[in-house]
Amino acid sequence: MGLFDFFKQEEPKQTIDLDEEVAKIVAIYETYPEFPVMSAERNVDDWLKSIAKGTSTIVPKESMVRNADGLLPGEVILLDWVNKKDSTLAVFPEFFEMELGIDPAASTNELLFADYLDILNDASVIDYWSLFQLNEVFEENGLSKCDTKTQALKLLKKEFTADYIVNMVDPGIYILIDKGQAIVDKYADFIHDYLDTPPE
Repeated sequence: MGLFDFFKQEEPKQTIDLDEEVAKIVAIYETYPEFPVMSAERNVDDWLKSIAKGTSTIVPKESMVRNADGLLPGEVILLDWVNKKDSTLAVFPEFFEMELGIDPAASTNELLFADYLDILNDASVIDYWSLFQLNEVFEENGLSKCDTKTQALKLLKKEFTADYIVNMVDPGIYILIDKGQAIVDKYADFIHDYLDTPPE
């Protein structure tokens, strides 16, 4: 019998024994190298019912196996996903917990302390901004929008002081540093396959 066969139902159960479902999942997770994360916000009863009905699945075992670099698959994907995003980011996609078994906020902090990521919070942050973000600044300040990012960066540096720009970008963005970039490069195919994004 396959690992998830007992979750498949020919017909939806009329009543679901939640204690029995917990026991099944714990029995499976106990065979994993690491136990997947379960946030306090998760409605466990609803989650268990959805698994019993076959509309949700548990975290696959391969998501909890560390690679040769000592990282979980979710941490590898997180490195790519969080790069160039606001460092005050509080909301992460659900798949990090539900499919990859990690707490993305806690993992981001761990990756920062392990020197995979850094927080860039000087005027150079604007080099990572999109044309849309730059044009929003111009619009808010009564300036005309630009057609290209090159034009926008020139206009920003002309119209705003360096101190103003630093205050504008505070508290900064996450950026990959050499160690993190090496991981993203090494596992690029895996990352892009999972996120369904084209390689850069």
